[in-house]
Amino acid sequence: MDGGFCGMNIFGITSSKKEIISLLSEIDREGMGNVIAYLINSNYFSAHCHHHHRYKGGLADHSLGVYYEMIDMAPYLSDESCRIVAFFHDLCTSHLEGYDEVGHHHHGQRSVDLLDVLGFKLLDEERVAIANHMHHVPSSKMDETTELWHVLHTCDRKNANEQNHYGFFT
Repeated sequence: MDGGFCGMNIFGITSSKKEIISLLSEIDREGMGNVIAYLINSNYFSAHCHHHHRYKGGLADHSLGVYYEMIDMAPYLSDESCRIVAFFHDLCTSHLEGYDEVGHHHHGQRSVDLLDVLGFKLLDEERVAIANHMHHVPSSKMDETTELWHVLHTCDRKNANEQNHYGFFT
């Protein structure tokens, strides 16, 4: 799609919504039902990202892109954890009345705070990956506890950089 506009129409949004909900519904984790309800009732599926994927449906499109980048880059990681961090790393970008004031921290930590309020149980490495996904992991600090963080950060940046601020692929 070199140089082409990538905006989502209602069919693309509906397709992304069905795919994400299907992938998340397969995860048996405390609080998942609350998170899925939040996604459905918020603007998650129609929202855009702040600095990339700036079109209706861009947030869901970006999250799916990050997920597929992650499983391609690191098939040895838990698919469940990849789904969780890919679909929830930018959760705070969506809006739902009564939840917009949750957390006053930086972007990633706000998403973790929102998941906590929704009663979703994150594994420690998922919590670290989401909270710090905007920050680079120095190679000297890499170990098994930061692998998920490193892969999320790398795939998030790659997917964001494939699409510029105006909705066009570079």
